[in-house]
Amino acid sequence: MKITKKIIKKFLSEFDENDESKALASRGDFLRKFPLKSLSQLSLDDYVIGKGTASFCAMVEAKTKGWANIQGATASKFGIYYGKKKGDPHDKYRPSKKFGSTTNEAFASIKNSLVNLIELGGELDFKGIDLNPFSQMFKAKILSLYFPESYINICSEEHILDFAQEIGLPDGKYVSEYQHLIIKEKLSNPDTKEWSNPKFMSFLYSQFSENENGIPNISKPRKRPKRKVNFEDILDNQNKIGLLSENYALEWEKNRLIGLGFGDLVKEIENRTEYPAYGYDFLSYSKPGIERYIEVKSIGKKSNGQYRFFLSDNEMTISKSSEHKEEYYFYLVKYGKDGTPADLYIKKATEMYEDSNIEPCAYSINFELSV
Repeated sequence: MKITKKIIKKFLSEFDENDESKALASRGDFLRKFPLKSLSQLSLDDYVIGKGTASFCAMVEAKTKGWANIQGATASKFGIYYGKKKGDPHDKYRPSKKFGSTTNEAFASIKNSLVNLIELGGELDFKGIDLNPFSQMFKAKILSLYFPESYINICSEEHILDFAQEIGLPDGKYVSEYQHLIIKEKLSNPDTKEWSNPKFMSFLYSQFSENENGIPNISKPRKRPKRKVNFEDILDNQNKIGLLSENYALEWEKNRLIGLGFGDLVKEIENRTEYPAYGYDFLSYSKPGIERYIEVKSIGKKSNGQYRFFLSDNEMTISKSSEHKEEYYFYLVKYGKDGTPADLYIKKATEMYEDSNIEPCAYSINFELSV
């Protein structure tokens, strides 16, 4: 199937940028915790899954699920894990026999395989990659996280081969080579060459497969009877965006830039939360040379099930101005039951206004009183 402008246009009209941003932020978080140079120094507990920590394997599998989903197979795919198994209720290290019979022997072999995989990936040694003893999905995910310029973030062998066939790649290649050639296909098309890998992955799944991502969509709420506006409640909520949401969103944005491969731009982010005249909280970048205006909002769930946040007249004006509207984003912070930020959703302001009901809720009345 040829990738045409018509197909791309239809995809873009339906694409949710929030999914892409979450994927990029998860990769950025992973790279900050496990930079490439640190892998040779990994300890067993840094690596192993099952101890409830943000270990290497936990980050690769679950914490970066938005980047690529490899959940489903057993934890033995990592070569070693910590926990129970059928017939043995005790928590302990459980190595895979192909890596060694003891914990120390297995982990030494696993770490050697990991370092070797990274070397092979950087050298584009596809035969060596396919022969590496790690499971297909695990090593494909690792390569996509560390070398996104060379390997698409699709990890299933079946899916890689299906997509390769659909876009007309030649037969008889290594699986990792197809993972690389799909990236080359993205880069060769002027309409997709600047897309992130998660965006291109979403495009492929939208055309050739079913991919339910489970990310909630933002849409207009059902109309309900008008009710009284509690101005004290409104003003109180406007003042509760607070440091928690701003700090959470700032770290999230840093991870997004790192996930995109623009880590050098992290130090260029400007905090403008103390200067409300700007009409946004942070000045960042969508990519080099393209400024991104970020307004952080804590979203609260009302009794009728709808979510809301409050927007000042200045923020509305700035977000709609010709200078800002193309790159003005709301970073919507959702809180967990423990009262701390639990998730973040990105929505472009122009799209937010189309998908939401906007109601005036407060005015500032200034006057002098003579008595």
